[in-house]
Amino acid sequence: MDGTMFIHNNRTQHFLEYIANSDDFGNVIRIDSEFTFRGDEEFFANDIRTTKDGDPYGCIGDLGWYCVRLAQLVFGKVECGQVTRAQTVYWKLNEEGVPIDAQCLVVFQNRENRDSENQEYVLSFHCSFLHPLSQRLSIIGTKQTLEMVDYVIPREGINFWVVHGEDLTVHDTYSIRSSDVMEVPSGPVQEVLMWRNFSKYCREVENYGWCDGEANQVSITSLENQRIVDALMESISQEGKAVSLL
Repeated sequence: MDGTMFIHNNRTQHFLEYIANSDDFGNVIRIDSEFTFRGDEEFFANDIRTTKDGDPYGCIGDLGWYCVRLAQLVFGKVECGQVTRAQTVYWKLNEEGVPIDAQCLVVFQNRENRDSENQEYVLSFHCSFLHPLSQRLSIIGTKQTLEMVDYVIPREGINFWVVHGEDLTVHDTYSIRSSDVMEVPSGPVQEVLMWRNFSKYCREVENYGWCDGEANQVSITSLENQRIVDALMESISQEGKAVSLL
């Protein structure tokens, strides 16, 4: 298991259940996300995430990791979790060749439904050490859009997300937006929940081995997360070409 803490937050499970309800949300078709913070002089001089001998994947391996994992959870929940290709379409490297700003695309498709075999589902995300703190997320369905502004590190207090609907008046004169705030009761902080789950997974493996259980699935997802991030770095080395993951 990796240290991706937000996946253990109670809110994550709640909003995944919400978007899986196609009667209300429609079908998920796209995710736009952003995870950035502005590093200071000390950060760029000494943090391992900016050195080729520390973490050569830079902002993609750090901040981009969370964007990718979010898409794995969302598209996996609605059975569109087969990743097909990854591409870094814009990037900025520091003097050591480490990414410090990047815009990326990851494309998924339906695993099962042959009628949807040509349908693609896109994650578009921005990750950066050069911009102010932002944790923006939009999950776009055919009926509604779900938005959060703190999806990785939540604000203190009640966790929530916002669901928007949009339409036009007669003759398309004005747009009309409806918004609903969906609150989730706060529990233990997500880092505590992460360590509790880690303990649970260890007991599962100790008692039953690497069977087809939750611990095994979490490990498979983490390895796939790494494979996608590897492809995004490979895309940079290929001057921004799309890298197949089939």
